Amino acid sequence: MKGFYDILHRKFNVCPPDCSICEEKCSRSGIKSVHLPKQQFHGVLTCVQCGEPKCIEACPSGALKKDEADGVIRISEEKCFGCGICSLACRFGGIYIDSKKRKALKCDTCNGKFECVEYCRYDVLKVFRSKPIRDLFQEEEILVSGVPVCAGCPMEIGLRTMLRVFGKETVVFTAPGCAASAITAKGFQPTMKVSTYGCLMTNVPSSMTGVKRYFQRIGKNVNCVAFVGDGCTSDVGFQPLSGAAERGENIIYICYDNEAYMNTGIQRSSTTPLGAWTTTTPVGKWGGKRVGPKDMPMLMVWHKVPYVATATVSHLEDYVRKLTKAKSVKDGMAYIHLLAPCPIGWRAPFEEALELSRMAVETNYFPLWEAEHGQIRITHEVKNPKPIKSFIRMMGRFSHLKDKEIQSFQKMVDERLGMLKGLARLSKKQKVIR
Repeated sequence: MKGFYDILHRKFNVCPPDCSICEEKCSRSGIKSVHLPKQQFHGVLTCVQCGEPKCIEACPSGALKKDEADGVIRISEEKCFGCGICSLACRFGGIYIDSKKRKALKCDTCNGKFECVEYCRYDVLKVFRSKPIRDLFQEEEILVSGVPVCAGCPMEIGLRTMLRVFGKETVVFTAPGCAASAITAKGFQPTMKVSTYGCLMTNVPSSMTGVKRYFQRIGKNVNCVAFVGDGCTSDVGFQPLSGAAERGENIIYICYDNEAYMNTGIQRSSTTPLGAWTTTTPVGKWGGKRVGPKDMPMLMVWHKVPYVATATVSHLEDYVRKLTKAKSVKDGMAYIHLLAPCPIGWRAPFEEALELSRMAVETNYFPLWEAEHGQIRITHEVKNPKPIKSFIRMMGRFSHLKDKEIQSFQKMVDERLGMLKGLARLSKKQKVIR
């Protein structure tokens, strides 16, 4: 595990009541289960191996030290005398004091083995390798702070992460939509330290084609990247996107999908899901949107582009890896479909945007997968998927759905997942034959 900063990712309040198997199996007492029935909370607490650990700063004996090789914070039992100051300094409750031994206890990852993850039967604990992401944040920030986007919008995280991966040799193309305000400028103040190109919703891939071919002609390797919304991608600008894909243009196209025309008043788009409220699919007479969403990433697979992937910022490690792959494509288009929940349009609390992203994946509403030259592979298998009801009840746009309609929604999700898994199995079989 050398070279990685490996930490446990914990899902809060999803542990079954009274389950403490992770704590029982932990040989180092580095994890604690917490059950508060009156508050309806059941979860676990463990060290997240902070980048700037306050426990080390607070420790008076120097017993705590962060290992530069793997990023894990470890305790020297010889130096620790159990004063408890580290426990008070830890804002995440990740350090515990054994009153009998008078020693501090915390997770040290079992030297990379993570025994608690192995024994957890409920998919609560996972290993998150943060070094590939942390390395990006050692570079200069390309997008300035204070961009004019709504509070809680994960689209900004997706944009900042993309710029970190692609670097300064990049031209970012945009069109009218939520991201345009972050990409273009604030008055006379530029928001990016790279070139940007503002397009119409109907000519983004066409403009990218001309610019990319110019750079190719002068022998310069520049990333031409579109960062545009679902309306531009699946509706207004679909024809030029399809044409660029068919021609094999070497561009990178990222669609941030908030599942409606959020910037202009929350009107439905082709990717708006079945039953969802928008201002053009009202609940009263319509009952929300009457048809299911257009499957844009799968449509791009049928265009036979070299690389297609789905991503969301709740699974940042997966997103970074897919951005890196997209950057390396030289024989055609790379397309990434980024789910970006809109708290305003989805009628959800601002602070729930990342949790909405995570639940979209964990209910299989938005599976994470990639296709390399048509060979499909699921990149995040959900072992114990949650019912779709737990996802749609987080949002007001689905609050009108009755149990029967939710069952139909679940059936749609299951059918789409079944098709995806079938294609993944076929791709694996074809690869073995080849």
